[in-house]
Amino acid sequence: MAQQLVKRQHYVPRTYLKNFATAKGDEFYIKALPIDTPTHDKIIGINTTNVCLERNLYTLPGETHEQKMLIEKFYSDEIEQHYNGIYNLLKDPNKKTLTPEERERIIATVVTMFYRTTKWLNQHNDLMRRVYTQMFQLCEQTGKDYFTYEGIKISIKDKKLEDFLKENKMENRPAQVLTQLEVALKLIQVRIKSDNIYLSTLVDDGCEFITSDNPVVLQNISGSDIMPFDPSNIMKLPLDSKTMLFLMPDADENLRNQIIRHNVSGNYCKSEQLISNTEQFQKADKFILGDDSSLNSYLHTKDFAENPLSEEEMKSIKSIDDFINKGKQLGLF
Repeated sequence: MAQQLVKRQHYVPRTYLKNFATAKGDEFYIKALPIDTPTHDKIIGINTTNVCLERNLYTLPGETHEQKMLIEKFYSDEIEQHYNGIYNLLKDPNKKTLTPEERERIIATVVTMFYRTTKWLNQHNDLMRRVYTQMFQLCEQTGKDYFTYEGIKISIKDKKLEDFLKENKMENRPAQVLTQLEVALKLIQVRIKSDNIYLSTLVDDGCEFITSDNPVVLQNISGSDIMPFDPSNIMKLPLDSKTMLFLMPDADENLRNQIIRHNVSGNYCKSEQLISNTEQFQKADKFILGDDSSLNSYLHTKDFAENPLSEEEMKSIKSIDDFINKGKQLGLF
């Protein structure tokens, strides 16, 4: 059968989103909150078929449907069709040991989900627009009618800035999505050699994770600036409202094929929820996602969570218990 030409392409898989959604027959509906207007009245319900997608995002140049759908087919066949199986084995409390294939699929799912979102593309294009604008303005100030970027001479002669930016759009979508996939595949091979699989589950009622249109979050143990391609980053992905998946690099090699599970309750449950949900909001491109209770719960704590502590208060926090006590003082717990 000939390859179908798919135009509406999801950069966060529907098979992932459905675990935060409510089923109505064969359809799944999720609640979304735009990050630019984060108030209770802006929460909307939306079918997962209509969120986290763009038209022709992964479509490549080519003469045949097979050529055009190469990346879309890769994500569908190699990642998305295996997601339900991965999710089920991670949620099975009796599953203790992973086969090499299972472990590789888990790592590949998280890494590709990190690199395939549009936030990367949008940030790159915004950066290039700023660079070209600055170069254009510098030429005007110095009386030059061209500048050189990466060895290429670019003329601005007799051009206005807006016309120049339109003429030199820094968006080459096919090349960008191919590069994203290439980087992801390389990082997968590196992380297979080092990562352990860790799951954290929120036990208490009322503690829920949210997700977003950019759901994988990076953390760096050293506290240094986070470099996206650094294999020493911890990678975090909420699997549903109760479960967080961690890829932990450079951990105990003897536990490499084990699923390490940890249940959290009490104030630790609330603090883990607060930290993760704040990260999702901060890293989202356009929306945070979940259900009514999880999104409203996040909004309840948002102002407190984002209120910066004084330098003196920061110095007083030396442990997770200090963090929890401070949260109690602020009314978060």
